[in-house]
Amino acid sequence: MKPCLLRSVAIALIFAGAPFLKTAASSPTDHVGTNAPTPTPDIENDYFRVLKNSTAPPEANANIGARVIVALRNTVVNSATGERHLERGQIAVFNPGETFSVTGEYFEVAFKADHPPLREPTEWIEPAKNTVVFDAPEFRVFEERLEPGDTREVHSHAQRVVIRLNDVQLIDPRFHDKAGKGGVQVPDTAKYADPIVHAVKNMGAIPLFNIVVEYKLPKHPSETKP
Repeated sequence: MKPCLLRSVAIALIFAGAPFLKTAASSPTDHVGTNAPTPTPDIENDYFRVLKNSTAPPEANANIGARVIVALRNTVVNSATGERHLERGQIAVFNPGETFSVTGEYFEVAFKADHPPLREPTEWIEPAKNTVVFDAPEFRVFEERLEPGDTREVHSHAQRVVIRLNDVQLIDPRFHDKAGKGGVQVPDTAKYADPIVHAVKNMGAIPLFNIVVEYKLPKHPSETKP
């Protein structure tokens, strides 16, 4: 399926029939035709720019490729295709040059078009138990889910941004398997992560739910490196 068609289908499925409660405090972040200052990024490196509750003006996007909006609360996206109402964890994807405005709480994850070569993990093992919600030639977006007490066996990741949506404790059970050790993620935060091969266990009392925006490697994800 062609990427543009895939994007249309994915977005249509995600946004169909979603309810929306508009809040008076929300204001659109639409910089088309303005000289608005560039917001301070939550994450800025050679591969990604991540903004929270704001988007950048056109003059700040010269080296920016695709942009992914990840909804947190009361998120509404307006673009040439109309108004879209996003539930928490739902996404909208925009190609370079596409204009849009957003209200509510959300992250904008932007890919750097002039990034250096991607780094690779030592081997590629496709992660299980995740759901891909958007798939393009150069990147993919997936829901990272894991039930309490469940383990995602050894798997690989490329360079990525993780939008953390709930409060759970994650450990690598190969090294420790006790509550109190490992990372406790803070909801409504974004984290950049380098390539890795690891395992993950959910030590929390609720299911893990993250949105992961990840580059694709040349052989990713269908081939395992020797």
